Amino acid sequence: MKKNLTISLVFLLSTLFFSACSTTTQGDIKSINYTHFKQRPLKKVHKLIVQAGQEDGWRMTEFKENELIAEKTENGKTKAVTITFSQNYFHLSPEDDDLEDAIENKLEL
Repeated sequence: MKKNLTISLVFLLSTLFFSACSTTTQGDIKSINYTHFKQRPLKKVHKLIVQAGQEDGWRMTEFKENELIAEKTENGKTKAVTITFSQNYFHLSPEDDDLEDAIENKLEL
C-alpha cells in the first residue's frame, strides 16, 4: 500500500511538473514582420497597395480579398511576392525591401 502511494505521488508530481513547463508562452512570432499603420477601410488599403506596386513596376494580381500577388521581372529573373493585408497592417512574403518601401510611401508611413 505504501509503495502504491509513493508511486502515485511521484507520477502526480512529474505530471504536474511537465504540464507546468508546457504552458509557458512565447510572443507571437508571426507578427514580427508585419508593418502596422492607422486603421483604414480595407478597400482603400487594397487600392493603395495596388497603386504602389504598379507605380514601382510590379504586376499586381488579385488572389483573395486580403491578399495580392506581386510579380516583377528584372534582368531576366522574375520574382513573386505575396502581400497579405488588413485594415491596419500589411506583410510581404518573401520580404522585398523595394516593394515594402513603395507601399509604405503610398500609405504615408
